[in-house]
Amino acid sequence: QVTVILPAYNEESRVANTVRAALRYADEVIVVDDGSSDKTAANAEAAGAIVVRQATNMGYIAAIKRGFGAAHG
Repeated sequence: QVTVILPAYNEESRVANTVRAALRYADEVIVVDDGSSDKTAANAEAAGAIVVRQATNMGYIAAIKRGFGAAHG
């Protein structure tokens, strides 16, 4: 199984297109919403991603590690 992990912070305008593109090649897409204050998480879920939310922005590496913990692939 192939998993794509996408860390995201305030990417509401781009995340849905990115998730849909990634789902063409992957079995699951995990978006780690890194404390966004916009609709990043909702837009990612609507596009088919599994969303892991972090309450505050913890940075790229922390988001990637969190995504690895949720991955099945």
